[in-house]
Amino acid sequence: MKNPAIACFTTLLLLLALAFTALAIEKGTPQPPDTADLKPNQYIWNPAASPDGPVGIIVDLTNQMIYVYRGGKQIARSAVSTGIKSHPTAPGSYTILTKNVTFHSEKYHEASMPFMERLTWDGMAIHGGNNPGKPSSHGCIHVPLDFAEKLYGITTKGDTVLVSDLKEAPGDTVNPGLVPQQTPEPAPDPKSNVKVPRGGPAPKDVSPDATPIPVPSPTAPSPAPAPSAASH
Repeated sequence: MKNPAIACFTTLLLLLALAFTALAIEKGTPQPPDTADLKPNQYIWNPAASPDGPVGIIVDLTNQMIYVYRGGKQIARSAVSTGIKSHPTAPGSYTILTKNVTFHSEKYHEASMPFMERLTWDGMAIHGGNNPGKPSSHGCIHVPLDFAEKLYGITTKGDTVLVSDLKEAPGDTVNPGLVPQQTPEPAPDPKSNVKVPRGGPAPKDVSPDATPIPVPSPTAPSPAPAPSAASH
């Protein structure tokens, strides 16, 4: 039989952890489109720059930034926080697999991951989260809460997300071949123990006048395990 005092203390710690998580997910501060440098929790959202077209996303691990393109033109960017050294965010070419407005992680004690957009079946996702201006997550890509909501509103399953160690920021426009639309990986087979491949590597360098950079389409994946909780 469990000691009631220990059970009460454990519950209290869990509630405090949840409260801290909720407080850490702050709304961002929108900035004018011509802002050169963004500080932690700042973002630019300018959908009028390209009202229509396919959406592609580039995550810059080096500079902790995310860039959003529609129809090949940049419409948004934001400071992000990616995985710490012991739980890094893996570079690669991904597609948005599933979306969930009010996702909670089973792995991390029901931690809130609002506007979650899953990139891998083993836990990597973009979602609203703590944004201190440096890597702080367990592999996920944290963006300001209101930026996460806006991004969620324009993406669809199958949109491409490139995660890379860029040496310089991508330009206002990108060659359509840089952020191709890919076929999403199928939902995992719960009876299989084979992991889904994460896709081809992302380009190391991107510049505004870059020649087309081929991004290999993922090969037909093997059946995958049941989805795990997002990395947080």
